[in-house]
Amino acid sequence: MSATPAGATAPQTRSLGICLACGCKCPKPLAMRYEWNGLSFPAFECPACGMRGLRVQPVGETLARMYSAEYFQTDFRCGRSDTVSSDEAAFRPENDGLLARFEPYRGQGRLLEVGSAYGLLLKHATERGWQATGLELSHDAVMHARGLGLTVHEGTLESVAIPEGSFDIVYMGDVLEHVPDCHDAAARVAALLAPGGHFIVRGPITTHSLARRLGLALYGAVGRDIVLREPPYHLWEFTPASLTRLMRAVGLEVLAIEESKIPPGRPHGKKSAAQQWVMGAIDAVNVPITRMWNAFGDRALLIARKPLRAARG
Repeated sequence: MSATPAGATAPQTRSLGICLACGCKCPKPLAMRYEWNGLSFPAFECPACGMRGLRVQPVGETLARMYSAEYFQTDFRCGRSDTVSSDEAAFRPENDGLLARFEPYRGQGRLLEVGSAYGLLLKHATERGWQATGLELSHDAVMHARGLGLTVHEGTLESVAIPEGSFDIVYMGDVLEHVPDCHDAAARVAALLAPGGHFIVRGPITTHSLARRLGLALYGAVGRDIVLREPPYHLWEFTPASLTRLMRAVGLEVLAIEESKIPPGRPHGKKSAAQQWVMGAIDAVNVPITRMWNAFGDRALLIARKPLRAARG
């Protein structure tokens, strides 16, 4: 592990003794860990709800510093993007596709994007007549978005006061896996939705893919860990099943989960030539399986709905 540079502030962390998604007090170790700034961030899997996450997590200023301007240039989306997050032309086709996907759930057109980054989706949404608002932690990203004339709050779901029931759609793209408490974040989103509103989540389900599932099983069998020598951006590692349970736990109904698989390409993180070859070969098999059967993907789009009436106890 690399040491903390001289003069740098030691990382701020917390250790979890329970699964925050369901409250289970006996999460079991998962054969994976991050190593960063001289610290180890081991993973866990909850035997009750299937949630996976980090037993040691960065918090406070350490977590905030991880999302500097550099993150949006190189590390966002697991470092698998071929461009920077502020490249409007590159992301317009994707954003247009997302907004078309949102259209059946438009309602009054009130959209909140949590983790709005540089505001490109918000910009394209306003061009289509949406009443679009953003929420973003990174100061640099907020300033860029506001420079485009967009309404973006700086902060988090916990720190910014937003009226409940204000939105027809709340969207999180590559965000939910980064928040300190995924259950609390989902519950806050549920409160922000108007009755009948929709929570749309898009992001990685990396440990669900064939390569990572096989790796976790093999490493676990021999008592070793998959070691990721990079910042521990992903505090949570979702699967379709654990995402579904999380949505139901906060009172939302899951309408659909659409899986996809990133094709073999530029590897993320530090891997040997042999590791790259093996993962590339498995991914080549994984891609058609995911496309045909909506299974074993490494990314997912989830659509959940808030009931028109609260369930009776």
